[in-house]
Order: sequence, then C-alpha cells, then structure tokens
Amino acid sequence: MGFCNSCGRPIVKTDYGTNADGSLNDEYCKDCFQNGEFTEPDITLEEMITRKTKEMMEKNPRLPENQATGITVGFIPGLKRWCPEEFWDDEF
Repeated sequence: MGFCNSCGRPIVKTDYGTNADGSLNDEYCKDCFQNGEFTEPDITLEEMITRKTKEMMEKNPRLPENQATGITVGFIPGLKRWCPEEFWDDEF
C-alpha cells in the first residue's frame, strides 16, 4: 500500500487515479487525479491541509485539532504534488 502524492491518503490499486490514456496512475488516488489531470487543479496546499485535518478529526473524534494539524502539516507538504520538482529530480 502506498499513499496518494496529493492528499496523502493510503491507496491500493482499486483507489488509483488514471492517466490521460486511461491507464492506472499509482502515484495519485482517483479522488485527486483522473484522465491525466488533477480533479481540483486550483486547490492550494493550505486548503488541502485544512481539508485533510478536518477529515482526520471526523474519523478520529478524540484527536485534538492541534495534533491533527501537526500530522497534516508535517506530511502533506512533502508529497510530490506540493514539493518543487527539483527535489524529486535530484533526490529520486
């Protein structure tokens, strides 16, 4: 199991997004990436962090907001969609 490189959710093959040619894309989930494009091309990093923090808190009602925010702030900015391309080209 991997993670979506846009929203950070765990994904398996049935969750993969699709490329422009219809093939599966194992880097992004189907909620974030369809037909070779992001489903929300204009969403900002801050908006994604807010959304995922809210989702995390809904799934884990006992989780304090500051902890949920700390998790998303520490994880989502490091995903491929949000990192500068130079980082991925040089490091991987």
